[in-house]
Amino acid sequence: MQLNRSLAAVECGRTIAAAAIVAAAVATLMACGYRFQGPVQLPGNAQTIFVETFQNRTNQDGLVVLVTNAFVFEFTKRSETILAADPSTADLLMRGVIRSLDTQTISSRRRDAAGERRVTLRLDVQLVQADGRVVWEAKELSDNYAYPVTDDKFENEQRERRTAAMAATRIAERIFNRFTDDF
Repeated sequence: MQLNRSLAAVECGRTIAAAAIVAAAVATLMACGYRFQGPVQLPGNAQTIFVETFQNRTNQDGLVVLVTNAFVFEFTKRSETILAADPSTADLLMRGVIRSLDTQTISSRRRDAAGERRVTLRLDVQLVQADGRVVWEAKELSDNYAYPVTDDKFENEQRERRTAAMAATRIAERIFNRFTDDF
């Protein structure tokens, strides 16, 4: 009986130690992404922005929604007050053009089969006042991501789409960060 209690106490101690290690690891991982963010400083002391639907100069269906949503989501996530619900109430309009979405094979599984592909997204973005004057712009913004290729064509199309969305999100993050670099 005494031995069972001792074994139970040891097991309980191990469980508590394991839980403490897991809690410390989670806390460390959560803290890694922490950074102070300065106030959003839009050009011309503007307070609000409206993201217009991007123009698509590619032959990729659905890319406009994917890129525009990436920008809207990023700006909404990082500032609760910066996005205007209507262009007529915004101080600035964000206009963008999707210049290209290129896919290239970067590794092979076999002689005639791709193993990994890289998707590169290129955009132009402008901030425009209501009178049409451009107050800020960035041309040829690009980002890329790679994805593993499978034998399933449908799955590969889905992976390419998700990869393009990740590239759009990273471009949106960089643009937002440019407005908060004063920290």
